[in-house]
Amino acid sequence: MSPLFSKLAPASYFTLFSAIHSFVIGLLPFYLPILIWQQYQHLAPLTEFIAWTGVGFVMALWGWHQLFTRGYWRTLIVLSFVFELTLIYVALFHVTSTNLITLGLLNGLFNCSYWMLQRILFNSISGSNNTGRLFGNLQLILGLSLKLGILFGGYFMQTQPWVIFTLTLIVGVGFCAMTLSSLTTQSFVYQQSDHAQPKSALSLRDKLVFLVDGPFLYLESYLWVVSIYHLTNSDTSQFSLTVIALSLALAVIFYFIKNTIDKQPQYRLYQVATLLYLGGWLLRGWISADWNGFAIGLGLLSIAFATALFRLYFNKRFYDKAKQQANYHYLISKSLYSQLGIVLFFSALSALSNLVTFNINQVYWAVIPLIAVYVLYQQVHKPIAKWV
Repeated sequence: MSPLFSKLAPASYFTLFSAIHSFVIGLLPFYLPILIWQQYQHLAPLTEFIAWTGVGFVMALWGWHQLFTRGYWRTLIVLSFVFELTLIYVALFHVTSTNLITLGLLNGLFNCSYWMLQRILFNSISGSNNTGRLFGNLQLILGLSLKLGILFGGYFMQTQPWVIFTLTLIVGVGFCAMTLSSLTTQSFVYQQSDHAQPKSALSLRDKLVFLVDGPFLYLESYLWVVSIYHLTNSDTSQFSLTVIALSLALAVIFYFIKNTIDKQPQYRLYQVATLLYLGGWLLRGWISADWNGFAIGLGLLSIAFATALFRLYFNKRFYDKAKQQANYHYLISKSLYSQLGIVLFFSALSALSNLVTFNINQVYWAVIPLIAVYVLYQQVHKPIAKWV
């Protein structure tokens, strides 16, 4: 193994880990909502799948916690790729014969194994004066990595699915081999996670925000993916190119604003970002395939920018608040409450969609009042220690 890889700094290790997973997510997991929609042509199966994904995440979280607190960091890295590879294999070759419960639980296992690691890694390298810049850089790198995967996935999924599986296997085995060759990065992250600290009390406001944030994460990803698919005439190639174009446009925008994020008055900018996020959801409910191509493109870019900007400021506030408390337990609590919100919301939505006929745009309109909950997520006031 090359000395270069065994001496990767924590920030470089985090970027490489996240970029590889983002590329593989683009190859196929990104297309899961479309695959399910193509098979069932109904909202209820998709929302049922998301609900079971939340269940799988919650089930995996306890085991993930046990492994992490016992120091099995490298095992968790390997498991993240094992679950991802298994999910891709099932979705590529057995999606039509696999029960939605099984597929959802498997997706939840992968989501837990990846996102918990991603948050722990990011938290270990961020400080009070660089969270926004780091997250902005992450938006650029992971966005391009994800879209590269989407390009390959859209091209090979229907014609040569074995190429997708082989690519996943190669990059997964390569990264795991690199991880197993070095203890430096894992030790750093494990020590910085402060998992041994006593749990700090989570405020009722934070719990409520996390419960609401979980469903919004899947509404703006899985359901919105299906909406874009419909807006691009249900054509996979056109859909892929549209998503990639949006990503490139956002990359240019964030390139120019990422370094100013940590220098601006955070409270006011968070309010502005939340208002733009609200506007984005109004536009989600309004946009239609009947619009002309230019209007659809402008609408999609506006929604993407509003969402990305809000997520940037929300995540900056989240990680800054985590620095005030027992970081590890705050991250775990966020995941737990968000996934519980996903299970409750999408279980109810699945049951309702079996009783009443409505479209995805109406769902977007219905959840708009819940955005007010984000205002409760208070700003950090106490000074935060810088780790890097």
